[in-house]
Formats: sequence, C-alpha cells, structure tokens
Amino acid sequence: MEQKRSIWKETLNYGIIYGLITVGLSLLAYMFDLTFKTWIIVPSLLIGVLVLFFLLRSYRDHYNNGYISYGKSVGTGVVIVMYSALIAAVYIYVLYAFIDPGLVDKSLAMQEERLIARGMPEAAIDRALEMQAKMMKPWFTTLISTLGSVFYGLIQSLLVSLFIVKKGNSLLDEVEEEPKE
Repeated sequence: MEQKRSIWKETLNYGIIYGLITVGLSLLAYMFDLTFKTWIIVPSLLIGVLVLFFLLRSYRDHYNNGYISYGKSVGTGVVIVMYSALIAAVYIYVLYAFIDPGLVDKSLAMQEERLIARGMPEAAIDRALEMQAKMMKPWFTTLISTLGSVFYGLIQSLLVSLFIVKKGNSLLDEVEEEPKE
C-alpha cells in the first residue's frame, strides 16, 4: 500500500531554511541601516530567487526522483515561501514591537522627506503621514509584509519553476507504475 505524501511535511525544512535566510538578510539590512533603502530590494529578490532555485531543485531530486512538473514546482515553491513568510512575520513583529519601536518614526520621517522632495503641499503631506501612522502598527506591518512575501514568492516560483521542470520518460514511468503482485 502506497503512503500518501504531504507536500506540507516534505517542504517544512525547506521553508525553515528559506525563512532563516530571509530573516538573516533582514537582520543584515537592519544592522547596516539599509532597511528603508529602496535599492536593497533588488539584491534581496535576486538572492531569494537563487535560494528558491536551489531549494526547489533539492526538493525535485530528493522527493520526486529527479522529476517534477511545472505546476508541482510552482505549488511547492509557494508552500516553501509561505513557511518562510510566517517565520519572517514573527521576526518583523518582534522587530517593530520590541527590538526597535522607533522604526515606525524613522519610516515616517523618510516618507516625509520623499513627499517634500516631490513638492507636495504641506497639508497633503500631513494627511498622508497621519494616514500612514495609523497603518504602521506592528501587526499591520507584519500582515502586509507576509502578504507581500507570498505574492513575490508566487512570482519567484513561477520564474524559478521554468528552470526546475524535468519530465521523466513516459514509457519507463508507465512500467514503474504498474501494480506489482
């Protein structure tokens, strides 16, 4: 009797690895005061794509005998990213709520500088900052970051899966799938 496999159990370790790498990169950005620099997004996404590539390739080779379809690869990538997003969410909440509650004020100050540089009227800047201050609670920041991580993870999985797909020989697979008595 064949045991039913669970993608959630199979990908847990991969998700933890991806989550710890994500948190590590975020910690480095925080330590070097790069948290609010916009250019840091590009290297972070590239590193994320590279790490996801190696994790999906490892999953394909370890759990699927070296073969995986595009759909299965995308689904697996999304599950890995979901685990990672949950780990990162805990980190973000702890960072904003306990480690450095002043990050909210720093974010608002940087946003104010950007709006002034755009030449917005003072009243519009005040309204925008007031609205943003209401949304910059640790739980809301965590929620938005988690949703963003899953969305970008889906995009990354769609891209990476193009290079992970490896179909087997259908003639050999049919022979292996026949019931053995």
